[in-house]
Amino acid sequence: MPDTSNFTADMMFSSLRCALVALAASLPCMSALAFEVAEFKSGMGQKEVMQLLLANWNFDRVVEPSDDVILAYDNDPSIARRYQFRFCKGKLVGFEQDVRPSLKSLIISVNNYNQQYGQPNRVYSNTHVVSNGEKAVFALFWKSNLEFIGVKYIVLPNTEQMSLSFDANNLCYPTPRM
Repeated sequence: MPDTSNFTADMMFSSLRCALVALAASLPCMSALAFEVAEFKSGMGQKEVMQLLLANWNFDRVVEPSDDVILAYDNDPSIARRYQFRFCKGKLVGFEQDVRPSLKSLIISVNNYNQQYGQPNRVYSNTHVVSNGEKAVFALFWKSNLEFIGVKYIVLPNTEQMSLSFDANNLCYPTPRM
């Protein structure tokens, strides 16, 4: 009777090698599945994002409050135009855009995301104490491939805020980001 132990081990090694090659080939495609908003794509470099903001967008202010965040906003709060870019190791992994807060905007956004992605993957609701009173947060997150898409509604003592967020999986902070 012939010895088949080497044949079986060779077939298993060959199958494993094929699986690893297939996984490696799919990795570039998987990174392409992360978010893209306007001309901003996850994985872009921080300098490239800053150059696009300064060249193509007309914000009153574009600042870097920390090494891993760029804020672009208008001084007039009634305009409700603010973009926040979050970076991990110099690459874009998070984007948040303010939307004029209203119950109508919240319902339309949630309905659109429910139709596109199904029921939310995560719901967050909490109240926090801040310097001028309480801050109530309500957020819904949907998972799409390697990213989380979120709708956040925040009620502060004197104002309300609403934003849409996009977070790609990364090594710097857990997603979705509250």
